[in-house]
Amino acid sequence: MTRRGRVGGPRLLACAALLTLAGCVGTSRPSRFYTLAPLEVPDGPGFTGADATLAVGPIELPDYLDRQQIVTRAGTNELVVANFDRWGGSLEREITRSLVATLADRLAARKVLVSAWRSATLPAVASSYRAAVSISRFDGVLGRAVVLHARWELVAERGEEAKSLAVRDATVTEKVDGADYGALVAAMQRALVRFGQEMAEGIAAATRIESAP
Repeated sequence: MTRRGRVGGPRLLACAALLTLAGCVGTSRPSRFYTLAPLEVPDGPGFTGADATLAVGPIELPDYLDRQQIVTRAGTNELVVANFDRWGGSLEREITRSLVATLADRLAARKVLVSAWRSATLPAVASSYRAAVSISRFDGVLGRAVVLHARWELVAERGEEAKSLAVRDATVTEKVDGADYGALVAAMQRALVRFGQEMAEGIAAATRIESAP
């Protein structure tokens, strides 16, 4: 009886240790979710009396970015996928909403109604355009900088006909003011705004040329 008691003691201690370890392993820190878009971005027409409409999309992303986890770089060729820092929605939709907001703000004076490509149908007006965006890189290094490489194309759409008016490549770099993911996402948002502003300038120039007699 005494011998069994001596053996049972270490076994009980081992079991308790295993249960404690299992509890520690099973507890993980909560995920954090981020957005690139402003809090309120209309998906459909925001005003009437537009002289032209602009649909933004599709937005093409490289495979390494097409995921919910935020991707950063640790070196020239090394990518790091965050386990607990994620996008609040699809990255493609986050980028679309951010660009729609920037373009709508910049092109409002020209009475251009801007909306997402896959949203509600835009009203029929004399001039209709679509801006497709292809992103080849959109990432950064924590505490250093974010880099956005992208190409956009402006297409004039007249019924069943489509005419390419402009194709532009852009590279935007933004400093990351901090070593955490919040600072990284803030830099990514600033990079998108700058890219959208460049797009707006190019679109305004291309549509002036297209509408000239």
